[in-house]
Amino acid sequence: MIAVFLAGLLISAVVLELLSLRAVGKIRIQTEADLSLCVPDEEITLRYTILNPSRFPVLYVGYTFSFDESVTVSPPEHGQSWAAQKDYGGVNVDGVCWLPAHSRVNGRIRFRLHHRGVYTVGKAYFEVGDLLGLKSRADSAFSTQRIVCTADAADDVADRIPLGGLLGSVSVRRFLHDDPCLIVGYREYSGREPMKQISWTQTAKTGTMMVKQMDHTADTDVVLLVDERPELPLAMEHCLCQIRSLCEFLEDRKIPYEICANGDLGNTARGLGRGHLFPILRAIGLSQFTRYYDFSNVVERVIRSGRPDRTCIVISPEPEPSLLERLQAHSNHRLMVLDGRAADG
Repeated sequence: MIAVFLAGLLISAVVLELLSLRAVGKIRIQTEADLSLCVPDEEITLRYTILNPSRFPVLYVGYTFSFDESVTVSPPEHGQSWAAQKDYGGVNVDGVCWLPAHSRVNGRIRFRLHHRGVYTVGKAYFEVGDLLGLKSRADSAFSTQRIVCTADAADDVADRIPLGGLLGSVSVRRFLHDDPCLIVGYREYSGREPMKQISWTQTAKTGTMMVKQMDHTADTDVVLLVDERPELPLAMEHCLCQIRSLCEFLEDRKIPYEICANGDLGNTARGLGRGHLFPILRAIGLSQFTRYYDFSNVVERVIRSGRPDRTCIVISPEPEPSLLERLQAHSNHRLMVLDGRAADG
């Protein structure tokens, strides 16, 4: 009787072991980051899911997520059972879990990127043990998701941009568009003006419906001319920081802008808004300072466009005086120049 029991127990153990080995081979890890574009030191969340689609539980899953050494991983939140430690190749996040049949374990890792560039996240290694602990299986999961970290912000850009020239505060004698900031007087309401132009204070004073009479200003339009110089990498890094800050400066003030570059930053059409800014910040993060042609070609293209009323801003590590003079000669506004020479000392 005992022999039959032991034989049955042995057979059951063998069957369960074979089933557990099948479950071991079905374990999967999925990862997804919540951002594809970030700024330096912005917190990013990597969400991971460990799946057991089989009908048999897996009692041991050890996993490791590998990050670049320049990445800072935040401490685990309450309920997260992993631990982060620095290794020779970077930062590893290690954890252990078990999975019942048809179940999953979800977790998240918060981290920060500090330098401009492209990062691939979600690289994972895991080891799965069988029921009896006689055999284990090691595997890896490599995500193709990339996170682009754009350049840092330059602190001095806003102080170097003359607001009067960009914001169209100078009245002109030609039809462009009404400026609600420039009120030259009041007149009687004709019935065609929008309600928002009615001046209720003047209406109360005169007893007649009065509307604001606004002056016209020049249509604000800015073009950024970027000279990419791969032989000056430190200065170029500073130039990229300036471009980011300048674009955000123009976005805050609702000033349309475009970029004309002689390298891998590319050219963008005149525009405004998040959909316009996003690809620019991404191109800044991806830039390898690749130069396609001479900066004089960019200057000539802007001159040939025949739009002298645009405000031109030149961003170059070492601006060439002759090109600046030629550009200024074909512009109705004072040329503005941002350079990165201070970054190279």
